Amino acid sequence: MASAALRQGLRQLCKAGSQYQQKRFAGNLPVKPNKYIEDWATRRELIEQEFKWDAKTVSTVLAFGLVVPYTIYSVIVAEFEHVDDKAGRPKREVWGGSKA
Repeated sequence: MASAALRQGLRQLCKAGSQYQQKRFAGNLPVKPNKYIEDWATRRELIEQEFKWDAKTVSTVLAFGLVVPYTIYSVIVAEFEHVDDKAGRPKREVWGGSKA
């Protein structure tokens, strides 16, 4: 008798453990899709169809691909030279630096 009750209890426990329960973080609220967000998400997923090479895009790529890295590198080289002058060390031979 006790073994039958134990067996049935284990069976129910196993059945309950195998069922998937969805977790809802905001309660059981209905989802209302926003048309503008859905349009934006669609455009974001299909960006390769909307991308166009024009003057603005080319100038942006050149600015952030060439000018910004070159400026950062120049500032770093100038800082190295300034620190070396201040410490009395000979200048380092770096690409783009002043002649030693």
